[in-house]
Amino acid sequence: MLPLAEVRNLLNGGSSQEKLVAQRLFWGMLAGCIVAIVLAESSWLKMMELSSLEWRYKVASRVGAAGTSFCRDIAVVAFDDTSQFDLGIARFSDVKAQDILARVVDSAEKGQPALVALDLDLRGASSPALVSSFKQYGNIVVALFGSLDGGQALPSGELLGHSAAYGYSELVKEDNGMVCRLPINYQAKTQKIGNKEFMPVKSLTEAVIDMFRRFQGVGPASEFLPLQSDQPLYINFKSPTYSVISMRDLLQPGYDASQLKNKIVLIGSTLTPRVGDPQNFRTPIKDNVPAVMIQGDALACLLNNQVVCSLPRWLNHLLLVLMGVGFGVLFSLASTGKRLFYYLVASVAVVLLAQVAFQLFNISLLMAAPLAVLTAVFIISTFIYLDTDLRMRNFELAVARKSMQVRAEEERRRIAEDLHDETLPTLSTVARMADKLSKEIPENTVPYMMREKLDAAVSEMRRVINDLHPSVIETMGFVPALENLLTMLERDTGIECTFNDKVSQSEFGLSDFAKLQLYRIVQEAVNNIEKHSNATKAEVSIEKNDQQLSISVIDNGRGFDPGTKRKQSYGLVNIRQRAQLIGAHVDWATPSKFSSGTELNIQLPLASPVI
Repeated sequence: MLPLAEVRNLLNGGSSQEKLVAQRLFWGMLAGCIVAIVLAESSWLKMMELSSLEWRYKVASRVGAAGTSFCRDIAVVAFDDTSQFDLGIARFSDVKAQDILARVVDSAEKGQPALVALDLDLRGASSPALVSSFKQYGNIVVALFGSLDGGQALPSGELLGHSAAYGYSELVKEDNGMVCRLPINYQAKTQKIGNKEFMPVKSLTEAVIDMFRRFQGVGPASEFLPLQSDQPLYINFKSPTYSVISMRDLLQPGYDASQLKNKIVLIGSTLTPRVGDPQNFRTPIKDNVPAVMIQGDALACLLNNQVVCSLPRWLNHLLLVLMGVGFGVLFSLASTGKRLFYYLVASVAVVLLAQVAFQLFNISLLMAAPLAVLTAVFIISTFIYLDTDLRMRNFELAVARKSMQVRAEEERRRIAEDLHDETLPTLSTVARMADKLSKEIPENTVPYMMREKLDAAVSEMRRVINDLHPSVIETMGFVPALENLLTMLERDTGIECTFNDKVSQSEFGLSDFAKLQLYRIVQEAVNNIEKHSNATKAEVSIEKNDQQLSISVIDNGRGFDPGTKRKQSYGLVNIRQRAQLIGAHVDWATPSKFSSGTELNIQLPLASPVI
């Protein structure tokens, strides 16, 4: 990539091809940067990002379907629709239901699990049997439903006071209703609710992981997993299978609970979904998944160190900007075929990289935003390429026209010199011969008539030579040459001519080519006055305002409308083309000082590089 100083130098100087490359580099970089900044925080792209994340989950699930494994650290105890009615419970927020739950806990504890997590609604109730179980085992983690200041919205103080840990069990739903983010919301600072301050409360997932690590001495530390809005952590749904035990079976006499030894036992509800059950959620893999199963997947993900991490927001933005700038430069420099090829390859690479990073390295890279940036940069860079290419072609055409005009002027000059050096001397020699004949044969009038014709031919020849190459510019200067055009017009036609010189200088720093083109434009306008205007007055004015040279040619003739005049009119086309060659602007109007006629205005920026 070129340094900015070098790009600036190329923009201000260098060849036309270098300027074109520098312009494409500059505009491509700028377009890519702006597009990336604008799209980085787009709300609709965030929704598309969630859809692309769901797609990556499904692809990873299909690819890794054969690798589904059994989870040895987690067992799930749940009741379904049938067992609910058999046990006479729908929720555990009353004493009768909690008495049954105490029997379930006692039965599970016979298997000596590492801990028991109750992902159940225990709000408000306090069964002595359940409190006794909490006291006896000391390894029970309770799920909270409600808020810290909700009174009856939380389990009773006795249950919370004798539990080993507790945490909120609400799952984190994304904007599209999908659950894929780890429910970790613990922050190491107190929370102020109203006038009271509460100690920070973890999520149920984090509380269980902390307890399991404390009891077993192994497992990941949860302190490195704070939930950050700009760097979410996702559940890696590897679809493990668990030891799933019906709560009804666990209450049967003689049930062997040894399969629960040293495991995390999750006791939750509704493995069989009920209509309208609020604990059934949608994951990227399945619909209507019980909350307890998602908690199990989250715990298995943490235990196996398979959390899907995302990049910080600032890093995502930086990578988007770098990608936008890089591809902005690449697309703006590449031809149409290569640009499309690069776009397709880059798009496929973004998709493959996102999937490989997700599936093999447990990293969630942005996919929708880079694709949107690529598409936007591709479209804008195409316009940049076409615009600069069109301007380059116009520039080359202008250079070609200028070169042709220069060669034409050189050819006119050569012809004028040949006429002046060869034809005029020959005509003068013939004229002298005619004079000699008239003296030798005075009675014969033919030599005298020949002399008159020869004088007329010499005069016409001198006029043609002056038209071919106006040496008056070189001998008298630019402004006097323009004034001379009016002098000859007045002499030849009797039209009253006025020359207004408002600059009191002659050259203006113009090149010989620019002065010649301006002279030709004014000459063409004066010829039109002579041939077509039927004017009685003509006027040429020249002035300089704010680094701009202005020349106007006015007559009081019959005038014309340039819009209705034939576009192929040679005189008007000639004037426009000569003006374009030197970067001047011409327009025609009705003069304000006459009731009729034509006013030709020529505006030439003196700072123009083409001058």
